[in-house]
Amino acid sequence: MVSNITHYVKTDIIRAFLLIKENVSRNELVSKLALGEGSVRTILDVLKDKNLIYSTKKGHSLTEKGILVFKKIEKSISVKKLILGAFYPGLEKAIVLLNKTDNNIKISFEQRDIAVRQGAEGAVILKFDKELYIPNADINFKENYKKAYDEILKRFDFKKGNILIVCFAKSLRNAENGALEIALSMSKELNNLIKMFIP
Repeated sequence: MVSNITHYVKTDIIRAFLLIKENVSRNELVSKLALGEGSVRTILDVLKDKNLIYSTKKGHSLTEKGILVFKKIEKSISVKKLILGAFYPGLEKAIVLLNKTDNNIKISFEQRDIAVRQGAEGAVILKFDKELYIPNADINFKENYKKAYDEILKRFDFKKGNILIVCFAKSLRNAENGALEIALSMSKELNNLIKMFIP
């Protein structure tokens, strides 16, 4: 039995919005978001109130305004689920490529703590400059996790200065929420976009 109790966080609204890129039913959203029907219904109402989605018998789709906002978010971040082999095996991984960060951002344990507060086990932040590396760390990501490194390079188109957020958790929902919350903490531009539809 699916709970009708409303229980979600702001990054769940972002996750839902990104899933509605194509026509999707409420049942699909319940399954993919790992939320109860009550929470999904409330999230859909939030997006409708902002004129970002519309509903038909076939499901939910983006409005013209929603498409414009979606494209702007796409320019800021790219979100994917990857296996990453021996890199934290047994945990779900959510990956967010952040195209542009604030100039004064420092990569530290603070980002990991943000992920943990979202229910994740932890997070690793990488930066791209000719290759992916973990700033301020002795670990050589390319050498120590060659398969994961190669998988990431195949799935993303990197430019100098890009930040890659790898968040891992027991559930995909917590991994995605953790990665998105870190992205929000590192980009005012993304925050301003999200404020358009999160109350």
